[in-house]
Amino acid sequence: MLLASIAVNNYPMLHLEDKVSFALQCMEDYDVFQLPLVKEDYYIGLVNKEDVLDLDENQTMAALADQLSRVALPHSAHFTAALNLFAKHQLSLLPILNEHQECVGVIPQKNLNEQLAQFLGVDLPGAIIVVSISPYQYSLAELSRLVETNNAQIIQLNTHFEEANGALVITFKLNKEEASAIIATLQRYNYQVLHYFGNTPLHNDIQDHYQHLMNYLDV
Repeated sequence: MLLASIAVNNYPMLHLEDKVSFALQCMEDYDVFQLPLVKEDYYIGLVNKEDVLDLDENQTMAALADQLSRVALPHSAHFTAALNLFAKHQLSLLPILNEHQECVGVIPQKNLNEQLAQFLGVDLPGAIIVVSISPYQYSLAELSRLVETNNAQIIQLNTHFEEANGALVITFKLNKEEASAIIATLQRYNYQVLHYFGNTPLHNDIQDHYQHLMNYLDV
C-alpha cells in the first residue's frame, strides 16, 4: 500500500504570511500538533506546536522557515516507512510529497493506524502463535509446511530479533482458531512456543508448564 493511496488533503497547510495565532487555531481545530509549511505548494518544513507557543501571536511563519525540519516522505513510499517517522518524531501527521517536492497531502495518525490494522489482519479470525528459534534454523518454507500439514495456512507473519539471546521471534496468524496440533508439531521441530492466543484449550507443553508453575506456587 503506497502512501499516496491513504494521504488526505483536507488538512490546512500553513504559508509564510500566516500568523502564529492562525497556526495555533488550525492545530486546535484539527486536533494536531504539526502542520506543513509551504510556499506555493513547495514543502518548506513541518511546524510543531511547541515551535510557535513562545512566539508573539502576530509573528508570521516566515520567522520559522529556516529552522524547520523537513520531515516528510514521497508519495511513492510504502506506508510502513511512515511508522518509524511517527515514532521517532512523535507526529500527529506526516506530510507527503510528490516528485517536485510539493506537499500533496498528509497522513494523519488515525489513517496510519487504520492501515496498519488492515495490514496486520487484526479483524480476521484465527489463532496467533508466537515462537522462538535460532536464526540459523529458521526457514519460512519449513514453517509454512509444518502449518499446512495440519490443514491450516499462515495469513500474516512478522519477525524480530531478541537482543538478549539472539533468537528470532516469529509471530504468525492462522486461518483457523484450532491450533493444538500445530503447536505440538512445532514443538517437535524445536520451535519454542512463547505465546498462544486462541479459543482452543491446549494439551501440550505450554499447558504442562503452566500447571507445574501453579503446583509450585501452591507449595
